[in-house]
Amino acid sequence: MEHGIPNPLLWLERSGFGLLIRDAVLIYPVANVVHVLAVLVFFASVAIMDLRVLGALREDATGAVIRRFRPVAIGAFCVLVVSGLVLFTPEASAIIRNPSFQIKLALIAIGLLNVLWLEHALKRGYPGMTARAARVPAALSLVIWLGVAAAGRYIAYI
Repeated sequence: MEHGIPNPLLWLERSGFGLLIRDAVLIYPVANVVHVLAVLVFFASVAIMDLRVLGALREDATGAVIRRFRPVAIGAFCVLVVSGLVLFTPEASAIIRNPSFQIKLALIAIGLLNVLWLEHALKRGYPGMTARAARVPAALSLVIWLGVAAAGRYIAYI
């Protein structure tokens, strides 16, 4: 351990992958652009689903909207994970200590738990889980994912 940093993070930075990202001219900037674009696609698809649950976009049934945009959100999230790892790897030991990064990870976990709980509750038909009750986690979802984006943006400034 160097300065309280877990060895796996230093190993990651010094790995061939970490050195490649650090030394290559285009990998990091391209990953950054891909990450930003994936954030846009992810948030747009999540916002469309959440807004439908909240009662907007009534032209299509809620289930149809979710079936259409869930794969888009999942795909964008997968791209975010991969591009995020590329951005994290060359500076893992510094980024892991960044309070904004820690908040971002916590909000991602909360956001994922929120959607998993809502889907489970709707599939199980929990008492009181009506379309109206589903609006609370949908509204929370919008706030949580905006918070993730904001925390991610602040990583560079803290």
